[in-house]
Amino acid sequence: MSIEQAAAEVRELIPRVLQALHANNVWESVKSAEEITSSQFEDQPRPYILILTRANTAGSERWTVRDPPSVVVKFETKVPHPNGADGEKFWEIDRQTVEIHQMLSDQGVSTTLLATSLEPDSSIPNFTVETSGVCYFDMAASAADPNFWDSVNGATGGGGDWARLLARMHNKVPVQWFDKYRRELVELCPVMQDAAADSPLWLMLRADKLVQVRLAAAKAGVEGNSAANQKKFLHQKAEHSPTNEDVKRIAALLPKPRGEHASRVVTCHGDLWAANVVKQSNGQAVLIDLEGVCVSYAATEFAQFINEDRGHAEFRGDFSRIYLETLLELEEGSGSPGVTEEDVDKFWFEALIAAKVITEILRPLCWGIEAGYEEDSTADIIARAERFSAYVEKLRCDWDLTLQILRKAAAASDMGSWSSNENMDSVLGIIPGAMDKV
Repeated sequence: MSIEQAAAEVRELIPRVLQALHANNVWESVKSAEEITSSQFEDQPRPYILILTRANTAGSERWTVRDPPSVVVKFETKVPHPNGADGEKFWEIDRQTVEIHQMLSDQGVSTTLLATSLEPDSSIPNFTVETSGVCYFDMAASAADPNFWDSVNGATGGGGDWARLLARMHNKVPVQWFDKYRRELVELCPVMQDAAADSPLWLMLRADKLVQVRLAAAKAGVEGNSAANQKKFLHQKAEHSPTNEDVKRIAALLPKPRGEHASRVVTCHGDLWAANVVKQSNGQAVLIDLEGVCVSYAATEFAQFINEDRGHAEFRGDFSRIYLETLLELEEGSGSPGVTEEDVDKFWFEALIAAKVITEILRPLCWGIEAGYEEDSTADIIARAERFSAYVEKLRCDWDLTLQILRKAAAASDMGSWSSNENMDSVLGIIPGAMDKV
């Protein structure tokens, strides 16, 4: 199916969308498809995502959920495979993601879910309808402006909005909802039966991906271990696949976050960065792309946001402080004692640890080379986890040394160097006296 054919298929379903919106008392003034205009999402060839706007309506800077100026519609459809291989891929409206979206919509931390169609046995494609917004990420600006990430992540760019948004989500959204999905993940991935309920490993798993892995493993059992089936998470046919015992050992080695707020178990978005937050017409920042939402430590929420190219100084000075201040205000009111510099530094440090755990241990372990990560043996990952955990424990016992290392890395605009091999060797005593150079 071509892009043009897929786009035509989507537009034929617009009357069903209008009917669903009318049923939910949204856009009651629109009676037919002729009274709206439609366009592809951000002018990209993504025919399964459309923006619908009421014709002859300028919109308003302030709008209600019942009467938004425009809406985003996502349809199930077959579209050309992105790399041109394997023919077509199927864009599916996933039940779990819709349920999570509804929960976050009810709490006001995601785009508002206005209408859905979930009929698994229907020959007519399902869809979701949500409020629209302007994305904080601008691809052209990020390529042209060397200061783009410092600007967009800063308190006056997007960082302050995101910090307050995450504080609201971590404070308001309960965590019990994940129990049902955790049981489904354990069924698909039995090794997780013994994983702690707050393990960052849950952040790595998605039921739809695990189903694909299980099918690939079954296929490999019949047709042999082809290259296409290698590097699947816990795919026992793959040459470098970790055993259940390997996964348990690595999970036990991971340093757990410390501190009241960093260690708090919360509902996490799981993929926080500028492209996954939008500002709506009413000025509210909300989350999109909810496929990775799960429950984990609060510190793990910031793993994607903490990146050497995305404004570390702004993160420490602005994002952490605003996040903590908003949490305290939500929990204790304006009479709370406030946030100290040490609070900010220690929270930032725990977020850096969590980011390292996610990016350098769990992603290579769970996703491997197919997701663009260096091909490491399980033994390499275990050794890395052991070394990093010992390093973190040493630093936690010497806060002055920790600040020395972090501030030197910040001054060099290279926060990744805080956990460099040189620093780890020095702190662990592998190079005697080398700390004089830190």
